[in-house]
Amino acid sequence: MQNSKLKMLRLKSKKKLSAFGRAQEGATAVEFAILGLPFAALLFGIIEVSLLFFLTSTTEHALAEVAREIRTGEFQGTGGSAAELKTAICTNMHGIGNCNNLRVDVISTATGQFSSLVLPVSPPACSGTAAEIAACEAATPVMPADNYSVTGSSDVVIVRVQYVHRLEIPSTLTGLANSTGNTHVISAVTAFRNEPF
Repeated sequence: MQNSKLKMLRLKSKKKLSAFGRAQEGATAVEFAILGLPFAALLFGIIEVSLLFFLTSTTEHALAEVAREIRTGEFQGTGGSAAELKTAICTNMHGIGNCNNLRVDVISTATGQFSSLVLPVSPPACSGTAAEIAACEAATPVMPADNYSVTGSSDVVIVRVQYVHRLEIPSTLTGLANSTGNTHVISAVTAFRNEPF
């Protein structure tokens, strides 16, 4: 009698285990939990890279438009100042990005030699040990001041625009930060000789 009860109990246990093994109700939730996080990280990483690409294209376009005005003397003819140059670049960005995160450097020389021109320092990049990089990326970004010199006819000129974009996704996941405070500095540079004006 005891033996038959034991057999019945084993048979019921096998049926329950067998039914549990065939159950599919929670499979979708488990699969989503396994794949959801990597998929979301990949999706947001693609969005972040796309945004950086778009901002880079916009910054380069704005620089090209304003640099043409400097090269032809149109900008200098209107008595353009450093603030007006920054405003012109910001206007050519058509509202993309924050103009407070923009830095403009214009350096020139009448010697006709590009080798005599030296660009001012860029915002600092994070380097060192893993702890130093983490501390650097957590710090507030330091943006050096604009550097603007009035250019004349036939001067050689270098114009650099830097835009500091704060990344939404931590750099530990994307590796896109190249400056302090989990930011990416977008740089666009052009060099030319002014036309005679």
